[in-house]
Amino acid sequence: MKTLCSVLRLVGRLRPTGMTLGLLLATSALLASLCGCGALRSDAAMGNTQAAEAAAEPEPWELPESTAAHAIGGALTPAETIPEPEPKTEPTEPLQEPETTEPEHEPEATEPDPAEPEAPVHSEEPPEEAEPSEAEVPQVHTPFVYRGLVELTAIDNSFVIDQRYATTDNFTGIRQYDRELCLVQEDIVDMLIEANELAKQHGLRLKIWDAYRPISVQQALHDSAPEELAPYVPAPGPYSMHARGITVDLTLCYPDGTELDMPTAFDDFSTAANSDYEGATQEQIANRELLNEIMSAVGFKRSKLEWWHFDGPNRDHYEILDVSFAEFEAARDE
Repeated sequence: MKTLCSVLRLVGRLRPTGMTLGLLLATSALLASLCGCGALRSDAAMGNTQAAEAAAEPEPWELPESTAAHAIGGALTPAETIPEPEPKTEPTEPLQEPETTEPEHEPEATEPDPAEPEAPVHSEEPPEEAEPSEAEVPQVHTPFVYRGLVELTAIDNSFVIDQRYATTDNFTGIRQYDRELCLVQEDIVDMLIEANELAKQHGLRLKIWDAYRPISVQQALHDSAPEELAPYVPAPGPYSMHARGITVDLTLCYPDGTELDMPTAFDDFSTAANSDYEGATQEQIANRELLNEIMSAVGFKRSKLEWWHFDGPNRDHYEILDVSFAEFEAARDE
């Protein structure tokens, strides 16, 4: 290459004659030839270099499977070969199957021991309740109803009945009813039963002196009353509550019939019979107010003149009747 460069510098100094041009052409051809040889030599040199590098690389070591575990942190012998590393791949989490709640061990089926009794099989149906005794069964009766009237004791016989007008023990001294029969409007039966239950909570009962009163008996009472008592025993009229069957005269008593001490006796026409009378003893007033509390709780209203007189609601819904006790029983017994 140095010789070629020298020739080119020499030719460049010559004058551009025909000889000079020929020389330039010859030089160019030589230069091209020389460049081709240099390229070949360069390729050969490169090939030799790669061969030398390949020869310089150590032979791969072989690592037996039995000693692969000792390669980490220890010297390897030429006889051992390190396996080619596998291409790195992103770790992927394995798909997790849904957990099951199956028991780890299924119980083995065993034959029942003949010596052991079989466990009872419970059905889905609730067990039958023990039937209550006769004393626990409430005596429920379908009442006979006549003109809206029913016999109270035929429905509930826990009331104490003492109808004074069926005896001579009344202010007239005359028997006004031919028999004892406690009749009331069917609509107030439940109210009376509820009141009697309230009385039972105090260890007491309701004692009924009078209930439905035929309008003809009301007239007889008015006619037989002394003149001074006429205002207390009015003649039959639109306010005749007993004749409608929604009014009761009553008091409180013990189960044996003994009456509680009240401000007055039945059919007392003095001011002491008034519902707001304060001249009685504390015990009498307490007993009177207990009776009013019980009856008011179920819907009855007390009279201002007679502490024992209680009216049911809706007076105008019921007609004034003159059904005798004998007529009622005759209709019932047909």
